[in-house]
Amino acid sequence: MGNKPFFLNDISYGNHERQKVDIFIPKNVKSDFGIILFIHGGGWHSGDKSVHHGDAQHFCNLGYICATMNYRFVSDDINVFDELDDITSALKIIKDKCAQYGFNIEKLILSGGSAGGHLSLLYAYTRKKEAPIIPVAACVYCPPVNCNAPDFLLGIKGEFEDWKYEILSKCCGFQINKVDFFNKEQQTALKKISPEEYVSEISVPTAVFHGKFDELVPLEHIHNFVRKLNEAGIKNNLLIYENSDHALDKDHDTALQAKNIINDYAQMYF
Repeated sequence: MGNKPFFLNDISYGNHERQKVDIFIPKNVKSDFGIILFIHGGGWHSGDKSVHHGDAQHFCNLGYICATMNYRFVSDDINVFDELDDITSALKIIKDKCAQYGFNIEKLILSGGSAGGHLSLLYAYTRKKEAPIIPVAACVYCPPVNCNAPDFLLGIKGEFEDWKYEILSKCCGFQINKVDFFNKEQQTALKKISPEEYVSEISVPTAVFHGKFDELVPLEHIHNFVRKLNEAGIKNNLLIYENSDHALDKDHDTALQAKNIINDYAQMYF
């Protein structure tokens, strides 16, 4: 393998063209039973696993086995719960492939940004019992945590506002509209895809990295989320990018701190 990671590219975990994973295996593996899985963002309907190749390379260089994955996009037939099913299927293949190279992967840290952060949290909080690799922590960037709040995706305005309700409808598999947003049925459907609703005393340790000026996921949502984690007694970290919005692109030093926190979590929980 030389001094570079051993890279397994486009491994299929299902019949859909989107159901593929990439795996990075270091030359000198620090933990042969832990893996960091990065899940891309893109509003649940776009994006690609390659966006996290740099992150995977970084942690692979530190000695951690890493993976990135694609998942099926939400549509009239695919919702967030189907995307969570994709994570389970991807983990099965990741576990099998790593076993072929002599690694018995048992522990998982989930990471990702925006929609990928949301899916990471939702999976860690709701699918722990059925996960082929057990989530031990989640380290996420600008994650939607409260999808039923009226100011969620507030930055999507004007001609794009209809898209907001269209994508929320596809995510939860239930028709969402502006007029009836606060009806019990719509609120219930949106709460089912909100990680905040699943925080409990058995939630995994969680680190959140968030932009102070995020207009899609207001920082107040994150503060409320962290408050719930604290009330439940869950180990957590909150790192705020003081100059950034949802893109988290204006705080280079903070981005390095975020990577250090993920490394700390790997050292603690692997």
